[in-house]
Amino acid sequence: MTETRRQDKSGVSRRVVLAGGGAAAVAAGFGLGRVAPASATTPEPVEETTADVVVVGAGVSGLTAARRLVQAGRSVLVLEADDRVGGRTLNLGVGKGVVTEGGGQWVGPGQDRLFALLDELGLKTFKTYVDGASLLHRKGVRQEFTGSVPALPANALEDFGRLAANLEKMAATVPVDAPWNAKDAVAWDATTFGHWLDANAATEEAKWLFTLAFTVIHGEDPHNTSLLLALFHIAGAGGIEHMISTTGGAQESRVVGGTQRISLEMAEQLGKRVVMGSPVREIRRREGDVLVRSARADVRCKQVIVAMSPADAERISFTPRLPARRASLQRKWHNGTESKLFAVYEKPFWRAKGLNGSAMTDLPFARFVVDNSPPDGSVGILLTFMGTAGTGPGHTWSDKVLDDPRERRAAFLADMVTLFGPEAAHPVRFLEQDWAHEPWIEGCVSTAPPGLLTQYTDAVRKPVGRIHWAGTETATAYQGYIEGAVRAGERAAKEVGAVL
Repeated sequence: MTETRRQDKSGVSRRVVLAGGGAAAVAAGFGLGRVAPASATTPEPVEETTADVVVVGAGVSGLTAARRLVQAGRSVLVLEADDRVGGRTLNLGVGKGVVTEGGGQWVGPGQDRLFALLDELGLKTFKTYVDGASLLHRKGVRQEFTGSVPALPANALEDFGRLAANLEKMAATVPVDAPWNAKDAVAWDATTFGHWLDANAATEEAKWLFTLAFTVIHGEDPHNTSLLLALFHIAGAGGIEHMISTTGGAQESRVVGGTQRISLEMAEQLGKRVVMGSPVREIRRREGDVLVRSARADVRCKQVIVAMSPADAERISFTPRLPARRASLQRKWHNGTESKLFAVYEKPFWRAKGLNGSAMTDLPFARFVVDNSPPDGSVGILLTFMGTAGTGPGHTWSDKVLDDPRERRAAFLADMVTLFGPEAAHPVRFLEQDWAHEPWIEGCVSTAPPGLLTQYTDAVRKPVGRIHWAGTETATAYQGYIEGAVRAGERAAKEVGAVL
């Protein structure tokens, strides 16, 4: 065993203990590119390191927290389990230098902290394509419409408006910093959003439209999502109209070059403070500090920020054990099963037909479709979302579709032909990002089942001694959005800065 000590520009003191890797292991170092997994025959270097703060997770929230702490003059080390940064944002190459977003992608008015961060990083946005008509395909009938709500029968539109007004009225009573304190919190958290729709919708069409919209938003069937959580999200994300709209709403814009660029730019500026391919195995709180043990670095620090969803944080061993509320929260929290699929064409041919590429359907596979083409329209990209079930109770896809990429491709393209014509049958490329099988992320969108908010209240973000929590799930506004991740990272950094 050999030992050396070095200090880099980050201000982090490192003592490298090499368990047989020799000079080759030293040369491997830490960087921002992809890293090879640990090998049984070539042990990875294990660093014993000190820093003021360890951030666990190099997604938008964790890197934002690290960025703010470094700006405040603190020494920081970011430990990331995966071989890339970005967390639940991921750019997928489609050819011709074009990327599409495999994870979170949209930004909109009101997301002020995210826009401020984009400005800092010199990143630009472009408007989501909306010129032309959207499509509604339901019960074999294909219709064109404009606006965020399709041309349903008059009684269904009236019912949709009534349901939306009632939900907004209920959401107005939910305090975003403590939704469990709402007057009717216990009753609302005892049921699901889907069951509320079943009991209150007067028309099948209005219920179907709400189910479709919130399945996409939550990455989960509303019958599995707490009504209180849905109301909390409505209250904290600008209301239903804002949540479902493109122009003037949460889907108004996208980031030039893809949203993963946010994390890539932050990580590039943080440099060697970011250590990838190093899953954290244990966080041990001690009398005067915290020991964070990971695959490539053991770090002694003063404070820790865990920037992961509660479900993902369950992989870490905590010593001493976490308080019962926090431990139970992590076990009961789950992430949605939504994945994204993309058909790539030589050009966005639907635009010449007066269509904007957006569709809401009851077709067998593609229930919600959007145009995900680059701003110059150099290629055409149609995107749809898929979970492990269809939209609403009693709807599901076959195991063949769920488990066989060829079956998924065929099912997706069949629906695209129904919507956009025979040209849709011949993409130049087909891509998918399957979040259900990511090695370090339990699904792209977090949700909460009934009972979780009122039983575990503030455990999602209440510090445990020297351990603080970030991630979009801890945000009080725009929870589940990239904006929520930025706000959570900045809030955690302030918490840590106040006690250092």
